[in-house]
Amino acid sequence: MPGDAENTSTDAASDHIDLCMYRKLVKQFIDMRRYSTALFWAEKVAVLSGQEPRDIYYQAQCMFLLGEFHRAAYTIQHNKLEKSSLPCFNLLLESLYAAKEFAEAANVIQNVDVELMTTSLINQPVDAGSGCYLESNSVFGGEENHRNELLASIYLMKGKVYEALDNRGTAMDFYVQALHKSIYCFEALEALVQHEMLMAWEEFELMHHLPLAQQSSETDAKFILKLYESRLKKYYELISARNAEEISPIVNPDVLKFIKEFTARVQQTCSSESQMPKVSALKVPLTPSQFMSPAQKVLEDLKAPTFSLQTSLSRASSLIDASHRSMFDSSSRRRSRDHDADTLIPLADCLNRVQRSTDLMAAEAEKCFYDCDYKLCLKILNELLKVDPFHNNALTIQIACLVENGDFNRLFYVAHKLVDRYPDKAISWYAVGCYYDMIGKSDPARRYLSKATALDRLYGPAWLAYGHSFANENEHEQAMAAYFKATQLMRGCHLPLLYIGVECGLTKNLELAEKFFLQAMNIAPLDVYVLHELGVIKYEYEFFDGAATIFQCTVDIVKQRAKTNNEEISARWEPLFINLGHSLRKVHKYEEALYNFQNALLLKPQNATTYTSIGFIHALLGNLDSAIESFHKSLALNRDCIVTSTILKSCIEDLMDDSSTIDEICSAALRDVAKNITANSRRVLNSDKLKLKLKFDEEEELNASDSNMVVEMSFDT
Repeated sequence: MPGDAENTSTDAASDHIDLCMYRKLVKQFIDMRRYSTALFWAEKVAVLSGQEPRDIYYQAQCMFLLGEFHRAAYTIQHNKLEKSSLPCFNLLLESLYAAKEFAEAANVIQNVDVELMTTSLINQPVDAGSGCYLESNSVFGGEENHRNELLASIYLMKGKVYEALDNRGTAMDFYVQALHKSIYCFEALEALVQHEMLMAWEEFELMHHLPLAQQSSETDAKFILKLYESRLKKYYELISARNAEEISPIVNPDVLKFIKEFTARVQQTCSSESQMPKVSALKVPLTPSQFMSPAQKVLEDLKAPTFSLQTSLSRASSLIDASHRSMFDSSSRRRSRDHDADTLIPLADCLNRVQRSTDLMAAEAEKCFYDCDYKLCLKILNELLKVDPFHNNALTIQIACLVENGDFNRLFYVAHKLVDRYPDKAISWYAVGCYYDMIGKSDPARRYLSKATALDRLYGPAWLAYGHSFANENEHEQAMAAYFKATQLMRGCHLPLLYIGVECGLTKNLELAEKFFLQAMNIAPLDVYVLHELGVIKYEYEFFDGAATIFQCTVDIVKQRAKTNNEEISARWEPLFINLGHSLRKVHKYEEALYNFQNALLLKPQNATTYTSIGFIHALLGNLDSAIESFHKSLALNRDCIVTSTILKSCIEDLMDDSSTIDEICSAALRDVAKNITANSRRVLNSDKLKLKLKFDEEEELNASDSNMVVEMSFDT
């Protein structure tokens, strides 16, 4: 009967397990961070479904979220899903990377052709109703049109694996491809920028070759470019600057002339070296003097880079063309956006609101730091840290600002707070190391900075600070070793090259120092510290005119920045004015040299060396009295200065040898004698007048008393 048939079908349905309901339950427990419960049910669903790939994926994902990385990787490899499922392959790479099995992860990458797998999935039939690919291994169900985000994640993990293996050229190539697969893959850009992998011009090229038009609307492209632009180097112009009117660097044309001279000289040296026959070709055994030093090896590596941005961009574009750009369906994003009209925000409002983002505030603080505006930088950081007190980039900038300002008490508080809350992060021990280095305790500073580099080998600031701890005690070899490591990690940063050049200069290897400064200037041509050190090398080479020009350009930039920041010139620039003064002295521009020495004295009033320099200029100008006065002030501050004492003695001898000086001294002595005689005679005359006055006063008083008595007596009678 019909009623019996309905009861039979109901009983049959009640006797079945709905796997779809349990799959939803697993996702719910994952969202609630109940990973153990989710793993329990995910494993049961995988068994019941006959080990379907999507169920294996969620099972392995629960293991990964529980920190069982080897177990998750084994689960995927045991079911041989790395070659047939993109999500499983991505999760396998994540698991091996988290487990620090970098070599095994590299073997998996080499054995799996992701592009071939992607092409086979794209060529699958499409469901006419949903418009989605009918992939049996689908994990994201209904979002196959956005599989480019998954591919971007895979290329990102490839880059992380090869970067961990110190194959940074290949890693950079994968990061660029990840950013081309999905312009929303911020981690790829962060890896390129935060780890200083790209030069400034390469960042410029990368931003202008992103497939924004294919993957987003025009409005979204402007918004994304604004956000990504804030992450780039702060000592270059913005990407949005297009014409010469918008780009106005403060630079002296003479400095550009000297930079071109340096470039031509280095290129000539390199060409002459390349024309020389190689030692290996002549089959001559190497002598100890012919071995390449570490500094020279770094320079050779810079000449032959392992990464070409143009090649990487071409490869990424070819991969996009090979997939017929079917991954980049920006129209679907726009269609889905049309259904949510309430969430639409005008672009102008978005750009205004996003300025309150902590990331953009940190970028603005970093720009102020590079402009030496430390007050405004700390002001922005204080507002940011109220919202997010543990923002990693903001804390790194804050530590640098506190070191520049010498605020070791505040730095101690920040370091103590970080160590208490994040003892496993490199930035915590970096702050501790900076504190000890700041108070002059090098041994604990090195110990804690070494711990920071062990926790994160890619943390460049820790390597730089580690090198500073050696440089402060004139241990040049150890300092340069740390800077060499920083150079490998921070390809796009000029600071390691600058510090290596400084150490080479201190060891009187001026040729190498000049080459490193030139390389640093190629990255940051207007950096005042690089310009200053380049001027020092010019001075050491006795090219005093060129040194004075470079120092003057540096002074102009420093003054302009101070004027822009509405603050006085910092006392840290006192050596710059001193060096400029000595360079001008060497080219016999004594008045200008004296002006700069006086400016240096304003920055640091109690400096014996500055007084000696001023006295020397006065002596050269013939102002021996002023020179002797300045030398006496210098000796009052530093009585053991042999140079000042010697010059003072010479000035006094020159002053005594001058006949006009003897005449002046004699005439001054005679004037003093005459003044003394006149003063004595005046004192005698004044005493006689005083006696006469007293006598007359007594007689007047006597006469006055007699008259009074007569009057009184007359009244009595």
